[in-house]
Amino acid sequence: MRIFNKSLAGLLFSILCTISLFGAEPELLLRQNLSRAQPGDYLVTEQNKNYTLLIIRNRDDQFVNIEEITVPVCRVSSRAFSWRNWIEKGAPGNTSWIMYTIHLASGTVQQTFSFTKNEWITIPQSQHFLSTLLNLPLKRVSDRERKKIGPPPASDHPDRRPYWQPRLVAEGKPIPGVAFEAWRARWPKDGSDLAGKTLEIYIPQENEKYPSYFPYWLQVYGVVGNAKVRIVDSGTALPSFYRYTGGDIGN
Repeated sequence: MRIFNKSLAGLLFSILCTISLFGAEPELLLRQNLSRAQPGDYLVTEQNKNYTLLIIRNRDDQFVNIEEITVPVCRVSSRAFSWRNWIEKGAPGNTSWIMYTIHLASGTVQQTFSFTKNEWITIPQSQHFLSTLLNLPLKRVSDRERKKIGPPPASDHPDRRPYWQPRLVAEGKPIPGVAFEAWRARWPKDGSDLAGKTLEIYIPQENEKYPSYFPYWLQVYGVVGNAKVRIVDSGTALPSFYRYTGGDIGN
C-alpha cells in the first residue's frame, strides 16, 4: 500500500469539490474549485499511526501549493498540543515534509519539493495518486445506501435510525451536529494497489460555515483492513515555517 499511504495524505488537503448535474444524478469532481482554498487553511489526518498536517501554502490563478508534514502519533503529546506552536518550532519529530504544486485547471501535480531532503523530487504523473483522485468522478451515495447508526429494525417497522456522520473538529474543538454528504467512486484499473477498489468520502453540507472541500472521512473498500483516513483537526490562518517565492524555497 505504498502509493495509498504515501500519497493519500497529500490529496486530503487538495480536495475542493463542486457539484455538477448530469441528468438527475449529481457528480463530484474533486479538482474543481481549488481556487477557493485560502493560504493558511489546514487539516490534520490520522492513518496507520501517523498524523499528517496539510497546509494551503499559497495560491494564484493557475496554481496552488500544499505542504504535507508527517509525524508519528507517538511523537505528539495529547496534552494541550498546538499544531500552530508545532509549526512555529519547525515541526520537531517529523519524518517527512514536502510540498506539491497543483495546476488548478487540470488537477495535475506539476512539481514536488522535499524540505526533508532540500531538493526537488520527481514523481511520474502516471504513478501519482493525487492526480488520479482529483480527476475521479464521484457519485453521491443515495439515502437508501447511507450507513446508519445502530442495528436495523424489524422488517415490519420503519427505519428511523440517523445517518452515520464523521466527527468534525475545528481548531481542536469538536463541532456537534454537522451534516455530511457521502460520495463514492471506483478507482480505475491502473495497476496500482487501489485498482478497481471502491472509494467513499464524506464532505460537510454547509460549504459556507465549514471548508466543504475537506473530506472529513475517506475510506477505501476492498483492501486489507478497509483503509481509512479520518480528520482529527482543521482550521485556518496557520502560518508557514518556510518561505516560497517562485522557484526558490528556503527559510
